Amino acid sequence: MASSGRRRDVLLLLLLLVLVARAAAADMAGDRAALLALRDAVGGRHLPWDPSAPTPCGGAWRGVGCSASGDRVTELRLPGKSLRGAVPVGTVGNLTALRTLSLRMNAISGGIPADIGGCVQLRSLNLSGNRLAGGLPEGLFSLALLEKVDLSGNRLTGGVSPEFSRLASLTTLNLDRNGFDGTLPGNLTLPNLARFNVSYNGQLGGAVPASLAGMPASAFLGTSLCGAPLAPCANPSPTPPSPPGDSKGGGKLSRGAIIGIVLGAVAALVVALTVGFLACFRRRATAPRSRSTAAAAAAHDVAEPITVTVARTDMDAAVKQSHSPPPPGEGSTKLVFVGGAPERPYDLDTLLRASAEVVGKGAAGTTYRATLDGGEPVLAVKRLREVSLSEREFRDRVAAIGAVSHDSLPRLLAYFYSREEKLLVYEFVVGAGSLAALLHESIYKPEK
Repeated sequence: MASSGRRRDVLLLLLLLVLVARAAAADMAGDRAALLALRDAVGGRHLPWDPSAPTPCGGAWRGVGCSASGDRVTELRLPGKSLRGAVPVGTVGNLTALRTLSLRMNAISGGIPADIGGCVQLRSLNLSGNRLAGGLPEGLFSLALLEKVDLSGNRLTGGVSPEFSRLASLTTLNLDRNGFDGTLPGNLTLPNLARFNVSYNGQLGGAVPASLAGMPASAFLGTSLCGAPLAPCANPSPTPPSPPGDSKGGGKLSRGAIIGIVLGAVAALVVALTVGFLACFRRRATAPRSRSTAAAAAAHDVAEPITVTVARTDMDAAVKQSHSPPPPGEGSTKLVFVGGAPERPYDLDTLLRASAEVVGKGAAGTTYRATLDGGEPVLAVKRLREVSLSEREFRDRVAAIGAVSHDSLPRLLAYFYSREEKLLVYEFVVGAGSLAALLHESIYKPEK
């Protein structure tokens, strides 16, 4: 009897293993079918996946990552692949083991797929820099494991839903450069949120919720929001009651009061003009001495030079060194980030130490592909030349550039300004090609 019992247990174990193997094969088959449907909908020739490959894992299909056991698709990273069209239901939503989804910097249109809630294991979602429109699907708020959400640079509309509070693990939420309107929900509660951005949603207004008051002011640029960290909200004060008039004049001011007010205003104007004239005269008298003192101070000032190391494509190292940075008050010695801090913090020193190669030269300057330590992120750094603008003028123009949102333009991330060095830091778009290639790309050639 004992021997037959052991035999039965072995048979049950073998049957269980067979069932698990069949389930894993079925799951991978489903993932494979979902990816091919996605390719047919938005990829075409830009996703040269080989359907005859035994598995999409192990680098066989570019941008696809799998679990350690190779039985499920867990990552889909396709940034800057010139994908276009709408993502249909039954593609991304069927990748139920997906943990990372990045389709940023493409030309994907339509809405966020309604079945996105099927990605129950999703931790990171990046759909920035596309043409997505409409509201946010309900399924998005059921992804309880989400940590990072970046939907910036699209055409999404509607209100910022209080349902975001259901995503308790969220650390990053970027909704900037869209068409969101209304107010931010006052009861928004995201205890782990470290990075937040709703800038350049022009129809957003009202008070910033108390839970977001600790965010930088740059997270709310280009909106009508108010309250900390922005300027206080203007509370309309009640109109004071009119003083009761006498029986002869009613509520009107008397003639004597009007004459007094006019004389007081004239006297104040004369005093203001006199003070202004004296101040202008004194400034002109002291201007030569101030300029000579400033020039002497600048001549004796010793500052550490800025050094940019560039690795050229021919592998010959080249070091470009600028003049000394300006003294305090004539330009910052730090990177200034546009629209919020990056997911992985870096400073000017980190950027200057990054390995880089020249990817383009033009009349305005030279563009480098810079890779920070560790391989991520990869940035496009444009080093400007012959730019004779004051810091304020330069900052205003950078703000205008940062406010421009277009599918064919890379996103401006940061800038650096000094007297002799001006840098623009963009998101590097892989495989986007030149502007000429994008303008003349023969995607819509008629079939013969």
